[in-house]
Amino acid sequence: MFIDTKGHFVQRIAGLLLAASFAVSVTAQAQPLPAKPIELIVHTGPGGGSDIFTRTVADIISREKLLPVPTVIQNKAGGGGLIAQNYVAGRRGDPYTVFAIASSLLVAVPIRNGTDNGLDKFQPLGLLGFDINCIAVRAESPYRTLKELLDATRAAPKSINISMGSVGSSSHYLPFRLEQLAGVRFNLVSMKSGAEAVTTMLGGHVHASGEQLAEMTQYIEAGKVRVLAVAAQKRVAALPNVPTLKESGIDLHVGAGRGFASPAGVSREAVALLESVFEKVYKSAAWRDYMRRNYYEDVYMNGAELTRHMTEIKPDVERFIRDLGLANKP
Repeated sequence: MFIDTKGHFVQRIAGLLLAASFAVSVTAQAQPLPAKPIELIVHTGPGGGSDIFTRTVADIISREKLLPVPTVIQNKAGGGGLIAQNYVAGRRGDPYTVFAIASSLLVAVPIRNGTDNGLDKFQPLGLLGFDINCIAVRAESPYRTLKELLDATRAAPKSINISMGSVGSSSHYLPFRLEQLAGVRFNLVSMKSGAEAVTTMLGGHVHASGEQLAEMTQYIEAGKVRVLAVAAQKRVAALPNVPTLKESGIDLHVGAGRGFASPAGVSREAVALLESVFEKVYKSAAWRDYMRRNYYEDVYMNGAELTRHMTEIKPDVERFIRDLGLANKP
């Protein structure tokens, strides 16, 4: 309370200002979503697979006029996804923050770093496809089939060098699990990025790579890379002559599930709106062309289906990270 000869007048003015402020706040909250630009958060720097995926989706949203507001991409690289994941988890209830996720990474980060930013801190919105991993060699390689490559390393364990983007990534998971299922031992070579893993293979410094097909698109089309097998559920449409690992007797499905999630606590109305936007992106001709050009596995999941998928893969991801000795490494 103000101690003033005009105290009653001052209190009344203060009360009116407070009421006006509250009215403005309520009006703002009552505005139909979205009422301002939406931030799309990417856990890598510009130019990486996640960044290109997110920019492609943002461009489709803009060109197809799927939202009345712009989308703004924010790259928050670092910590193997930890910085971006912490940022989004901390925006609980904010419908204007959307996380571009790789489904296994969203599960793996809290296990690797010992944080509490698990699936309960996020609201999955949809998965638009799988960026599939593969086993590939350069065109000059003497290995023309996966069987030939596996036979060579059975004959001389750890004689076959396989490049991967980073420790704990899907390009690490593929050869790691392939070793277990096929009874072989590779020499795994970790690089700083998927692109570097591929160029290392092209330079003849390693025998093969377990990277994602999208990292090799231009080289496959130029005839510089031979894909021996894809870790997809069925053959990739753009590569009809390339067998799946399953066809080779190895039941292994590996790839980055590309999708989006909001922070937990976002209203049902906002979740429904964002889910519908990403479903429309998936159904667009532009997205289908992007999947074809980048050899994506054509899979769509809504928010509930994506939640179930990540819950199902969590035990296997956790076992993989613990087997590598990477759990709880803040």
